[in-house]
Amino acid sequence: MDRIDKEARDAAPPVTFTGRKTLVAAAVAVVLIAGALVVRPARPGDDARPPAPMERAASAVGMGAPASVADLSALIADREEWVAAHPRDEAAWAVLGSAYLEQARRRADPAWYPRAEKALKRSLELRPAEKGNLDAMTGMGALANARGDYGTGRKWGELVRAQAPRQWAAYPVLVDAYSGLGDYPAAEKAVERLARIRPGLTAYLKTSQVYRDRGWREDAAVALEHAAGAAKSPAEKAYVLYRRGELLWERGEPAEALRQYEGALRADPAQAEALGGRARALAGLG
Repeated sequence: MDRIDKEARDAAPPVTFTGRKTLVAAAVAVVLIAGALVVRPARPGDDARPPAPMERAASAVGMGAPASVADLSALIADREEWVAAHPRDEAAWAVLGSAYLEQARRRADPAWYPRAEKALKRSLELRPAEKGNLDAMTGMGALANARGDYGTGRKWGELVRAQAPRQWAAYPVLVDAYSGLGDYPAAEKAVERLARIRPGLTAYLKTSQVYRDRGWREDAAVALEHAAGAAKSPAEKAYVLYRRGELLWERGEPAEALRQYEGALRADPAQAEALGGRARALAGLG
């Protein structure tokens, strides 16, 4: 299985929209995601001390990847305790705000948005945008996008890009903002830049999103195959399966979509988006 995952990653082409072609034939699009998404068991020689939950969540949030609800809760509790004792740590406030935002997505609960905004604004009070508080600015852009305020999301993302063009975390924000505003050429350029600066799971997921928005569903499916090869944690694997289910549902294949949603829930039972997809697929199947 490790060999298959490695081959999938090695075979992944660079993301480009210039002279775009269908990435592979339809037969390749039916590669079994389930095989790529099996959690690898521990092997001799692995690090004997696995990362703590808050470390896993901090790493995932920092990389723009899905984190588990339990790990996020641990990170939030840790950062809340830290800022209570160190209220002028702007970096900790930015991490806390981003963790609140990810928790809102994971739980499908916008009640977390005000907490995220408060933490991010506190970070910006301590270190304003003009002094380069990139993490807090990025968080504010992601929060605006989550609320459907894509114009504000674009402003924050472009501000980060203007100050630090190689700050990769600005580009997922810009992809979402431009897509939400219907500016697909700009979204394509942003995802190309993301793939050059930081290839991997987030780039593949955003590429799939842009392809899907343009109606290029076969290409979107192939981008998800590459995301499957890059996914490592159960939360990441579950999110890829959920996205695969969404594509299948849109193609009018509710039974196949249901299989992907249920696979996502087996990998991560707290995957709220997959739970909603499963309910919709079951309703569609009568």
